[in-house]
Amino acid sequence: MLAKAAASFGVLAEGRLVLGVGGGAYPDAIASIGGRRRSGGETVAFTEESLHVLRAALAGDAVRLISDHHRIEGYQAGPVPPAPVPLWLGAMWRRMLGVTGRAADGWISPLDIYVAPDEVPAKQKIIDEAALEAGRDPRRIRRAYNVLGAIGPFRGGRGLVGDARLWADTLTEWAVELGLDTFIYWPVTEPRTQLEAFAAEVVPTVREQVGLIRGTR
Repeated sequence: MLAKAAASFGVLAEGRLVLGVGGGAYPDAIASIGGRRRSGGETVAFTEESLHVLRAALAGDAVRLISDHHRIEGYQAGPVPPAPVPLWLGAMWRRMLGVTGRAADGWISPLDIYVAPDEVPAKQKIIDEAALEAGRDPRRIRRAYNVLGAIGPFRGGRGLVGDARLWADTLTEWAVELGLDTFIYWPVTEPRTQLEAFAAEVVPTVREQVGLIRGTR
């Protein structure tokens, strides 16, 4: 059902869709609506298998799979999006980071208040090693960081708080030093105003600074 919905949206969005998925951090909630309650190890195995199912279905392939985790007796895929839909996986611990390296197109890190910047390199290493072991190029896996905070004179918030210059310099450092290429902003106040400031004042400066450092500008 997720593949069918994503494929339809991919067609409507003309190839601009990126699908972010996860193993499901709340087994009781999943069970409460009819899903299967899985242990940690079962969730990891289920997620890895599901990524392969999604990839095949989104490519328009018929899917037939009978396993411990899926019973798919002949899924007829479609519609086929005009461009491949990247599958980004939310992961925090070693086993799921390994799945990211082996089977996902991108890593979505938890919020920066849960995975601090100094913890990112070790997690990146797990992804890279898993990718290499699977014969994949780690450089082709996108790296997204969820960033909580506020831009401007705001007090009392968690995460990154400060003016647009502080934000731009910090995200530039994280991009260059930590190997992150995507930042997802979670404002703690006035979402619309904050997102406008992020898009207009922070993003262009980060792109410019990173480009200068890497010699692409």
